[in-house]
Amino acid sequence: MSTAQRRLETLALLQSHPGVSAPRLARMLGVTERTARRDVAHLRELGYRIDAEAGPAGGYRLAHGSTMPPLLLDADEVAAVALGLRTAATADGLETAAVTALAKLTQVVPARWRSRLDAFVDVQAAAPPPRCPGLDVLVATALACRAEEALRIRHRRSDTAPAVPIDVQPHRLVAVRRRWYLVAAPRNADQWHVYALDRVDSVQPLTARLPAPEAPLDATALVIDTLANGPWRYRIRVAVHTSGDLVRERVDPAVATVVNGEDDECELRFSTDDLDWAARWIAHLEFDIDVIEPAALTERLRALGRWLLERY
Repeated sequence: MSTAQRRLETLALLQSHPGVSAPRLARMLGVTERTARRDVAHLRELGYRIDAEAGPAGGYRLAHGSTMPPLLLDADEVAAVALGLRTAATADGLETAAVTALAKLTQVVPARWRSRLDAFVDVQAAAPPPRCPGLDVLVATALACRAEEALRIRHRRSDTAPAVPIDVQPHRLVAVRRRWYLVAAPRNADQWHVYALDRVDSVQPLTARLPAPEAPLDATALVIDTLANGPWRYRIRVAVHTSGDLVRERVDPAVATVVNGEDDECELRFSTDDLDWAARWIAHLEFDIDVIEPAALTERLRALGRWLLERY
């Protein structure tokens, strides 16, 4: 065992055996007591807080510090941490941090533990939420964002469209309404695009960095605006005869944008490829509205009303 390996093992023993005495530590390491004490002194020089208590009941104890030292985990502990991170990835507010931490863990885990790690993660992901990207895609994309490394992704424009390869410079992963989105700039593009990660079939690192425009100030706001007003077939504007504040309480900003008007009125703006869905969603809001555009939406609303009258 090299000196560096022995000192890492010393740190692991201090974590797992708080209060261990110098003679016992030396026996566990297979070295002299003098060497064990010297290794502890070296770890202190590196910034680890190691307290020592004299007497028969005394020993070394790794204390809480102002910074977090590298964690030494065994195979079972790595699997447990990965399982917890996979669970945290479904918690509001923790999604991005959980996936980034999982990506870092995947980077440093020894190769001999990789299959064990994957097996535990697969157990947690056996019943993934709807439209969940593959773990390999999610982790590889998170790593690329962290390293600012270009990717070649195979992306489908819609659920039924074929996947096509696109070279992109990734910027940030964003979770909105329990779906993952990648903010990235395609090769030679002058603006940032948003890609639904569940429509990415595979990810290939390009070990390079592509030229990209200035990064957006708020990646989450860009995703939300793209979802509500993105490059869909129909751009919809609806006059709502009530206050904008009341409408905002009922409308997810990732679905539509609310623009204040005059005399306690507002306007609802969003985009979609499906006018029938738009008609059902607007009816669900139960607001008094008038369609501004497109005219075809008015007919879809009338058709929905006729169907409801005939059915009920």
